Amino acid sequence: MSKNNEGNNKKVPFTGIGLIFGTAIGAGLSIILTGNTVIWAGMGTGIGLVIGAMADSYYRKS
Repeated sequence: MSKNNEGNNKKVPFTGIGLIFGTAIGAGLSIILTGNTVIWAGMGTGIGLVIGAMADSYYRKS
């Protein structure tokens, strides 16, 4: 591999991954607990966005 490709492999978008998993977990919990999918999916999306952004900033510093 060239040096340019090595740097690209380290850039994992944790924010996007957090959004996907947060929405999925929120929707899954809503089906199990209440049935009101919109509220729980929205909360899961918000929490996933925050956690993903925190992971992005942590890994960029190190």
